[in-house]
This record gives sequence, C-alpha cells and structure tokens, in this order.
Amino acid sequence: MATSEDTLNAFCDILDIDSDGITPDTPLEAISGWDSMSVVMLSYYIWEHYARRVQSSELRQCTTVQDVLSLMQ
Repeated sequence: MATSEDTLNAFCDILDIDSDGITPDTPLEAISGWDSMSVVMLSYYIWEHYARRVQSSELRQCTTVQDVLSLMQ
C-alpha cells in the first residue's frame, strides 16, 4: 500500500509539478498545473493504479490536494 508521501509524489508527477511547497492543505486553485486535463489524467491514473473508477465530477468537487489524495487511496 502506498504511503501518503508516495501518493503526494504521484499526484505531483501526474501534474508534472515540483512537489516542493505542495502539501495536502494546498488549494488546487493555487497549483498552476491544475486544469481540466489534470482531472482526466488523475481519473485515468486512479483507475489504472487503484482499480477504482473516479468520475471527473468527483475530482472537480475537490478543493485541496488532500481531497484528491483521499480519492487516490
């Protein structure tokens, strides 16, 4: 099972952003790489790595990195 740090690193890798300064409390709107394509990529990643189907509407409701990480775990 992935640790919280592993999941945070995966999130940053998917968005192709530096993990420095990114914490679970970081608002998604503060991340320059957060856009509709990010939602699609994360949805696919979660399906591929966790065998869990996450609707894009679920990801769009997320407001912080922690919200997304919770869906990934």
